[in-house]
Amino acid sequence: MNRFLNAELEHVFDVTVFFGADRTKIGPLPGAGYQGYTPPVGGRIEGPRLRGQVVPHSGADYANVRTDGVVELNAHYLLQADDDTLIYIMNKGYLVPAPDKGAELNDQGHPQPRYFRCTPYFRAPRGSHDWLNRVCIVGAGERRTDPDHSIFRYYIVR
Repeated sequence: MNRFLNAELEHVFDVTVFFGADRTKIGPLPGAGYQGYTPPVGGRIEGPRLRGQVVPHSGADYANVRTDGVVELNAHYLLQADDDTLIYIMNKGYLVPAPDKGAELNDQGHPQPRYFRCTPYFRAPRGSHDWLNRVCIVGAGERRTDPDHSIFRYYIVR
């Protein structure tokens, strides 16, 4: 196999994003579905390549909730590294709800989506975090409650 077509994943960091009660759903929209608005109220970044926090109220997930139940994620907000560097993230992806019965449960006993994957893009200033501007990263999500939050685990595609 051509060495250029081989790929492997390297875990780089996890982001926990906390949400408040100010979720908004607009619609129904022409052509069906709803527009969502969910701002982060904080969070934490932990991992081998990046540590820091989610900047509260620095953006939102403007998700499109389709009539088939699929949620098209479209999140934009700021991360702040432990060295105070601000990093913009645009995170797109899909959340496919699990069937009403038989959903897989996380360790909290909370039903999980059947599919929760994303592709983030970053804008980081020159310096120790600008590696984010030139790599492909993929992520997987998990929903949590008490308090309401999602956890994203991110991997560089090598």
